[in-house]
Amino acid sequence: MRGVYVSAVLLLNCAAGDILRGVDVPLYAFAGGQATLSCSYDLRATRLYSLKWYHNGTEFYRYVPTERNHPTYIKPTLKFSVTEQFRNEQRVTLSLTRLSVSASGQYRCEVIAEHPSFRTEASTAKMIVLREPLKAPVLVGAREIYEPTELIKIGCQTRQPFLQEHLPTLKWYLNDNKVDPERVTPYSKSLLPGYLGLSLHVPGEEIAAAGGSMQAECRLTLGPHTLSTYKTLRVRVRMISYVDNYYSLGVVLRGNVMAVMLTSAAVTIATHC
Repeated sequence: MRGVYVSAVLLLNCAAGDILRGVDVPLYAFAGGQATLSCSYDLRATRLYSLKWYHNGTEFYRYVPTERNHPTYIKPTLKFSVTEQFRNEQRVTLSLTRLSVSASGQYRCEVIAEHPSFRTEASTAKMIVLREPLKAPVLVGAREIYEPTELIKIGCQTRQPFLQEHLPTLKWYLNDNKVDPERVTPYSKSLLPGYLGLSLHVPGEEIAAAGGSMQAECRLTLGPHTLSTYKTLRVRVRMISYVDNYYSLGVVLRGNVMAVMLTSAAVTIATHC
């Protein structure tokens, strides 16, 4: 059994107007971790006067192309550290590091066109910073080997509690294929409050038909973050039929040889007589 961390790029995209194309903000991040924010725009015939980022109404980043000496300004904050990761004529991307729980909230990108219109457009997205890092789920009740006649049952549980408004999802996969809903059952009675559990039911004969082994994966997903734990399910494949056929074939062959030998002996006796 091993835990694998996979980070999927699943971002909340909020479209805006004709100038501002949208903002990309991760729905979930973790304290002490990192988050990438992106703001896209298309000014076409006009030029950009300024682009600003706000957190809960407080400005923390500003880009003003006409200010040649200091086109960018980053306001220090104890909630996170800001680094400009990428910037061109259509997009500005920021990296927020050393996130604190207080970095949760609304992130707004504001774009203002150059003179004479000074047209202003803004778009907002929410990010939630959780206190604890996400942990891979744990598998319970799994054995090293099963019989083909068994109904294999194993459970998957979260290693940490979650608030009702920030619940992850648990899903089972067999050989990278999502398991049908009728083969899984949720359970929570034996778990502490806030923990989640999901059971998998697989007939042993199905695994035997697949060659005797299948890889079971329990996948936990919360926003753009995914963690998986794997277990190879093995079923004892019986070779009795092959052994029986082998011995049966041997008896037939030996019987034929004996019949030939007896026939030869009879011919020899008849000749001498």
